[in-house]
Amino acid sequence: MVKGHVIDSSLQPASLSKKSLFVHSTTVVFGALAVATLVTLVSMLFGDSLLRTPQFQNVLFGGLVSYVVSSITLHNLGRFPGNRPLAYLLPVVSVTLLIMTAAIIFTRVEYSRAVLLIAILVVPVVTYTEFKIRQSMQKGRYALLPFGYYKNLAELNPKKFVVLAKPSFDYSDFIGIIADSNEQLPAEWQQFIAEQLSQDTPVIDSVTAYESITGKSPLNHYGELASHDLTPSQAYLTAKRLLESVLILASSPVSVPLIIIVAIAVKLESKGPAFFIQKRVGKGGREFNMYKVRSMFVNTVECSASETTVKNDPRITKVGRLIRTSRIDEIPQFLNVLKGEMALIGPRAEAVSSAEQLQKEIPLFHYRHIVRPGITGWAQVTQGYAMGVEDTKEKLAHDFYYVKNLSLWLDLDIILKTVRTMITGFGAR
Repeated sequence: MVKGHVIDSSLQPASLSKKSLFVHSTTVVFGALAVATLVTLVSMLFGDSLLRTPQFQNVLFGGLVSYVVSSITLHNLGRFPGNRPLAYLLPVVSVTLLIMTAAIIFTRVEYSRAVLLIAILVVPVVTYTEFKIRQSMQKGRYALLPFGYYKNLAELNPKKFVVLAKPSFDYSDFIGIIADSNEQLPAEWQQFIAEQLSQDTPVIDSVTAYESITGKSPLNHYGELASHDLTPSQAYLTAKRLLESVLILASSPVSVPLIIIVAIAVKLESKGPAFFIQKRVGKGGREFNMYKVRSMFVNTVECSASETTVKNDPRITKVGRLIRTSRIDEIPQFLNVLKGEMALIGPRAEAVSSAEQLQKEIPLFHYRHIVRPGITGWAQVTQGYAMGVEDTKEKLAHDFYYVKNLSLWLDLDIILKTVRTMITGFGAR
């Protein structure tokens, strides 16, 4: 069951209400004022004259920029299902502060080491305090209109999502209304929503709310397919491909020697080629050859797409188990990305035979081919390995969520989750 602030942090941005935007912008402004005030007060311990120097002003400006960037980043990451923004606080704030420090040093602007240290201590404290305050302001329940797609939401958390019996509020702690935008509501319910909108009460689509909480799109609700534009931004997809190619080329001094070492280890442990090539289905349903480091004994059925990998699979070599857990065996797919067949982030590329079978059993399966398949993706980092048709349906629901919500922030969230996955081995087989 989904609890507390995970729900609120997902649904609040989805509402796009004036009140929600006002709260978010106000907390950022007051947070920036708090950073400026605290840095100034502590710096005064070193003398009032320091405040009038470029050394102080440059660091103060850098600290404010670091805080604002951290706050906006954490807020946008916090809207995705299962995320608690504070869990990302340390890595996000650390990165922004490191970038700020590097910018100051490499641009050779004047700065005070004492003020820089003060800013490094103040920014995380203010950012943490801001999010604790923001969370305390998000407590409350959501009113569910009993029409269309609403039962699944009510089952997620009956205490948080209350189904209304009549078009009125019986409680004073409701902070939003959830309704199916594809349903034709009776006149009295339409009037109720109009009245609440006039009072700036957030009204959220029920499918959007379900996706915001679970991280997957319902496969049994087809209304949005007919009434919404589900094509991702081509401008972002183009920028995404360019950025991913640059990152791969920039990482090649590390990735190429690593793959050479791993390939040698694979060859030394067992007979056969160091690399494994398999036909997969990509964007638009087109087939391509996907590259991986071989992780199984060559006399096994690794080349058979119909054979599902199980936990502690005896076909996997010792080196193979290590590289599969850390996902090092996926690095050769960088070549697929450079060729335009794959992306760093996207739905998992299915084997041809598996894709053909799943297309017959899951009517909407082909929708995931609207974008390039990825080395890592939303389904991989949230669900893990899929076994069987039911698991694949669950994974497809996560793929739908990714395609419908494709953005820089979602890709950044997947990157952070992928790092966690590589450390913990989540979902590896």
